[in-house]
Amino acid sequence: MISEPNAYSPQWFEFFHGEIDDARTIRETEFVCSCAPQPQFQRILDVCCGMGRHARALSQRGYAVTGIDRDSGAIGKARELGGGPNYVLAEIREYQLPLDAFDAVIVMGQSFGHFDARTNSEILSRLCGALRKGGRVLLDLWNPEFFAVHQGARELTSPRGIVRETKRIESDRLLVHLKYPAGAQERFEWQLFTPKQMEQLAKAAALNVVIACSGFDSSQLPSPADPRIQFVLER
Repeated sequence: MISEPNAYSPQWFEFFHGEIDDARTIRETEFVCSCAPQPQFQRILDVCCGMGRHARALSQRGYAVTGIDRDSGAIGKARELGGGPNYVLAEIREYQLPLDAFDAVIVMGQSFGHFDARTNSEILSRLCGALRKGGRVLLDLWNPEFFAVHQGARELTSPRGIVRETKRIESDRLLVHLKYPAGAQERFEWQLFTPKQMEQLAKAAALNVVIACSGFDSSQLPSPADPRIQFVLER
């Protein structure tokens, strides 16, 4: 059985989110801290926070963090783990974000771009509205230059078995199909953004691109060798 696209199942969390090493979390958290330094930046909204990996790490560094996710299981686990953040169970397309309430909004782990182009643009505009003037949005996304030459099938080996993954690009979208060891399947898709396309999207949302980089290193330009690209947008 194939679930609806972009609906992260308990299996996905088990295979891909359960054993992320601390070094990765530290590197990603330090990037957020460098782009949204205290004391100018204190209040952070973590959109699609999952089980709160970044929210907890940022809270431990003294930020006031609110995490939002539509997955009740993930939010339940985040609340169980505690660590300081406040968590909200909500769908980002429907949740009424408070205006000017945050200094920074982060969307980590390729959790932006799941919807059609119009909806993605509307979501970014709403995230901008939740920021105070001078606030920043941090987006951690898939890199279109990388996937232009890395399409097709591969096997992902994990302690829980082998997942068969197939990726392909159609127009400006990355389509992913996963088949798990027991036969369950999932589909995901994202709108992809080059730096130029992100500048256009940001401008429509009253934001400016101030950083485009890879490797969670603001000094490192986006690289076709890196599957991820980070954007920092400023209101």
